[in-house]
Amino acid sequence: MFKFKKRARSSLKVGVGFHSDGLSLASIDTIGNQLRIVSCAFYTGDSAPLLSSVLHDAVKSQGIRGVPAVAVLAPGSYSLFQVETPEVEHEELKSAIRWRIKDLLDFHIEDAVLDIFDLPQSQRKTGPRMMYVVVAKNSLIQQYVNQLEEMGLEVGAIDITELALRNVLALSTNSEQFQALLYLPPRYGMIEIVEGDTLYLNRRIEINGNDLEEQGGFGLDEQLDSLVLELQRSLDYHESQFGMGAVPNISIIAPESRRDRLREYADENLAAKVALLDLNGLLEGIEAIDPSTLYRCLPAIGAALRSD
Repeated sequence: MFKFKKRARSSLKVGVGFHSDGLSLASIDTIGNQLRIVSCAFYTGDSAPLLSSVLHDAVKSQGIRGVPAVAVLAPGSYSLFQVETPEVEHEELKSAIRWRIKDLLDFHIEDAVLDIFDLPQSQRKTGPRMMYVVVAKNSLIQQYVNQLEEMGLEVGAIDITELALRNVLALSTNSEQFQALLYLPPRYGMIEIVEGDTLYLNRRIEINGNDLEEQGGFGLDEQLDSLVLELQRSLDYHESQFGMGAVPNISIIAPESRRDRLREYADENLAAKVALLDLNGLLEGIEAIDPSTLYRCLPAIGAALRSD
């Protein structure tokens, strides 16, 4: 997404996840063809200066000062649109897109920074070619850049949650097939479908991890029904829109207290195979990370997995 100049390459990569209730920090080292997770932690808080101070100390203690970092924006801090691809030369795309989306924003287009990436072409070849557009306020991007620099990290790029999660799924042994992810952190819910490193579908849903944990008895059954329905709608839309067959595998990452029940319920009610997201064997050292920490740090891990 939003790229910055970097210094010399390092085998160590750092991801920072911005969340509405804290920050996550993960670092991954590459040894030959093996990826090893070096550190992973979530820092709770809603005070940016305090969190920056805490992360500054963590960055220093881990010896990662000056390492290029990829930061991941929380979903509520940017907009992701699908728009018809303008019929213009490649170098004119962003200008044309900027004009096309200006009325979709609740702030002036001159205050916006945007990036674009392709939406895969449907095999059905019906309708216009579409693309994704990411839009954020320039002032917000600058705020995150300042925070990263205050932490002692060099800014490599600023990315979005959807693409960070895609990076995690791309590790899977099923990466050459279509696969779906249901991700339910405390304050938002997200479903996405990828093939390799290509994002086909993304949906933000109303149910989040907090909602799931707060429900019991019949209320929990209703939430599970709603989640299965959202998954089914996503699978159906993908199959009808792209004409590439069914999605065979779904991974889930959700609150530890509900994840097994959710997996069982979804597996019983969907044709796809449903499993908990498992990175064992894909990231060396991942088994040592507490599941509750991994649950919150997934975007930061995905950011650290980003390739140039």
